[in-house]
Amino acid sequence: MRIAVDPGEDVAPALDAGLKAFNERIADTSDPQQVQVSVRDDGGKIVGGVVGRVWMGSFYIGTVWIDDSLRGKGHGKAMLEMAEAEGRRLGAKMVWLHTLSWQARPFYEALGYDCFGEVPVSGGHFRYFMRKTL
Repeated sequence: MRIAVDPGEDVAPALDAGLKAFNERIADTSDPQQVQVSVRDDGGKIVGGVVGRVWMGSFYIGTVWIDDSLRGKGHGKAMLEMAEAEGRRLGAKMVWLHTLSWQARPFYEALGYDCFGEVPVSGGHFRYFMRKTL
């Protein structure tokens, strides 16, 4: 047996496969279902969107981004509401995400998200964990 810091490319896939097998055996779960919403300009360039996954009745949103030129025009709200609707369609009963103190906590709160935890990060900032019932 050897335990070591290991930068090998085979480490993460092996751990993911082992955890997936364990979860399926214990909780009889299926694979997470990907949710993606994009905002594209007239030329087809992606200028915003949401990426997340639904798993075990919960929708985790990992990425939310909108180009600076589009902020404050309702596009962020529209794309997040569309992602939430898709999550609900896929069986999610709640949605959660995390944001940093210089990012969008007030935006999420205005859309009905509650902060259920915070963790300090470097520079005197915080990571806020937000959730909402769907």
